[in-house]
Amino acid sequence: MNYTLFLGSTDISDLLVYLSKFLQTAGKRVLLVDASAEGFIRYNTPILQTGTGVSEYDQFDIGYEFTSFRHMQEQVENAQEYDHAIVLCSTPDFIGEMDWDRFDQRFIAISSERRSLEKTVELLEDMFADRAENLPRIGFTRVLFQQVDNGLAEDYLEQLLDRLPIRFEEQSFAVPFDEMDYMQKILNQNSSSISIKRISREFRNVIQEIAGSVSQLNHSELKTYTKKMSRRNQPVWGM
Repeated sequence: MNYTLFLGSTDISDLLVYLSKFLQTAGKRVLLVDASAEGFIRYNTPILQTGTGVSEYDQFDIGYEFTSFRHMQEQVENAQEYDHAIVLCSTPDFIGEMDWDRFDQRFIAISSERRSLEKTVELLEDMFADRAENLPRIGFTRVLFQQVDNGLAEDYLEQLLDRLPIRFEEQSFAVPFDEMDYMQKILNQNSSSISIKRISREFRNVIQEIAGSVSQLNHSELKTYTKKMSRRNQPVWGM
């Protein structure tokens, strides 16, 4: 069972939906967990609430009512239904002090918007407020989302390293702002299936690279599944 964490108050629902569908296309059983205070995934996907807190969307599951990582972990591992659990978290008390090492990969997602930066800083400060100073720093990979060429977001988070027990891995991922990406995001929000046909090459490459970092898929397999996703037709509800 592979656990992947994305922290931050940036709407990366489209990235995580694409990532989940990519892994499902590769034959993996995927649970995408919305632990964001904003409900980014719950409200940006056309899922039907089932009363169980877990709904299926285009052959993978979305969980939107888990109250803590431990609660989620116990339920998921007891059921043994998934290969991957991808967690989007912007709720400070969702992850406990003993939970950090349970994640195989940890990402921090930010955009250049001031609200995203400030809310992400507050989230990190709340989550690590009681962490003992003698404990090692926790490693994260940066995901710079909807970026414009100013460098502000990355520089701002770098300033936090001295007072927060985190460290950034050398590798990072950047998704530049692109109108076509936004248009495809809106189409997917109103569709029963997911398409990446119209997204930018840069965004497509980031999806493929992150899928590679959270799975055991080799380069050839990643290219194959990217092509397979790109060929999918997309029926849009109400059109």
